Amino acid sequence: MVLGRDGSEIDWHVGYSPPPEKFLEKLEMSVKGVDTAKSLSESYARDPKNIDVVFKLAQKYDDRLDSYDPQQKQKIVNLYKEVLALDPDGKKGTTDYDDKKVTYTEYAEFALSVLAFRGSERNVESLKAFIKKYPEGVMLKDAYMYESFYYGHSGTKEEADKFFEEYTAKYPDDPYVLDSYVTRIIQDKDPLEKGIQIAEKIKEMMKLNPEPRFIKNLAELYVLKGLPEKADEIYGKNFMEGRVSLLGYNLIDYANFWVKQNKNTDSAVAMAETAHKLSPDNWYYTQQLAQIYIKLNKEEKALEVFGPELAQKNWDKSNNLASYARFWTNQGKNLASALEAAKRSVELSSEAYTWDALSQVYLKLKNYPEALKAAEKAADLAEGPYAEAYKKKIETIKKAMAEEKK
Repeated sequence: MVLGRDGSEIDWHVGYSPPPEKFLEKLEMSVKGVDTAKSLSESYARDPKNIDVVFKLAQKYDDRLDSYDPQQKQKIVNLYKEVLALDPDGKKGTTDYDDKKVTYTEYAEFALSVLAFRGSERNVESLKAFIKKYPEGVMLKDAYMYESFYYGHSGTKEEADKFFEEYTAKYPDDPYVLDSYVTRIIQDKDPLEKGIQIAEKIKEMMKLNPEPRFIKNLAELYVLKGLPEKADEIYGKNFMEGRVSLLGYNLIDYANFWVKQNKNTDSAVAMAETAHKLSPDNWYYTQQLAQIYIKLNKEEKALEVFGPELAQKNWDKSNNLASYARFWTNQGKNLASALEAAKRSVELSSEAYTWDALSQVYLKLKNYPEALKAAEKAADLAEGPYAEAYKKKIETIKKAMAEEKK
């Protein structure tokens, strides 16, 4: 609400959508008195035939007034009808709608069809008339969407089937449109084969990142079909664990991105901690959370989640211990624990990787003789390009030893 000094209403803006700069621009216009509810009302009183003023005022009241209140709704309806009377052919002005231009007339007709649909009467015929008049219009899909709200729960099965066949044929590649039909089929429990066919298509369309409610609908169809084992296959424990895993990786990616920018760090930490809480035994999440703590100078927090206690819990997992040793070697911290973990890793699994991890800890501790022994063992066990890499590390250790003698 924008109020004058006397407390009277100057203007209003209902809802917010980004970017903030655009919203600020609207507020600044209100402060300047440009196209405010007050200025438009005053202009309308002086010249009720000005199409721009009538349309903008109609939008203002449409935004704010309760369209379910008969008296308020009628005020909006009257203004839009005046727009149509002043510009029946749609030639006197346009407005923006979803980054596209639409005539005042088409906008007003759409608004009136939606207003007729709202309320207890649920007049769906107005939407049908709009769709018929503007079969390629900018607002067509939204008109269909409102009509789908009706047929999603109302109308006979035959009427609903006819509408959804038309709707899905118009937008065959929109999973949300297709799912609206699936939802109605679940309600009617028929035609199940058709529903499964559509739901399977949605599943295929979104196979890289399926939306759980779509998969739930497919599972529900299989249950109605008498195939609960199929429902469990697609929407059981494995499915949701996969969703949790994907969410965890996305949270970690988000956290690393913002820590790198040194912005939104509180949010970054919170998201990384959320990933860890979702899967506390996931080694990658835990290590990444510790890395984030280190980058933000929170070493104690890092040690809490990825310190000696965790190493003990993984005392029989060679790869985890080697990874743990490498992590702290790279930080140059917690080296006593890193050395114990690396030694244990070699005991469990004598591989090039584990010997190399041990070598790196010794090197960081400047225990060059032991570092050299472990590096040579790693090189002996390695094959192909890895062997060459380990040999280069041996040379690095020897150079460090020579420098120390000097």
